[in-house]
Amino acid sequence: MDINSAGGREAGNSFEKLAAVAEFETSDLFTPAEKAALRYTNEMCRVSVDVPDEVFDELRRHFNDDQIVQLTAMIGLENFRARFNRALLIPADGFCQLPANHPALQPATEASGR
Repeated sequence: MDINSAGGREAGNSFEKLAAVAEFETSDLFTPAEKAALRYTNEMCRVSVDVPDEVFDELRRHFNDDQIVQLTAMIGLENFRARFNRALLIPADGFCQLPANHPALQPATEASGR
């Protein structure tokens, strides 16, 4: 989330929108296509990657096959990076200034019980 927040802001996303990602389902800041992509992201990042047909069907309404492949690759890469950093207790670099109570800011040590 940290480095991607900086990239997202550089790509034109507002801080408000980036901070609202955790509540994207109820936020008016996200388009239907963005919500479809974020639902897909959630499903891909679960322990199992069995994406329900209805989530994938929704994705196809907004994206073509090439875009879905690109989105899948990016989600997989970010999932890898997040899990890698979390497993090694690598802290954020401070590029993303989220509210202090944001779930992404929970220290890895608290989440792991270490």
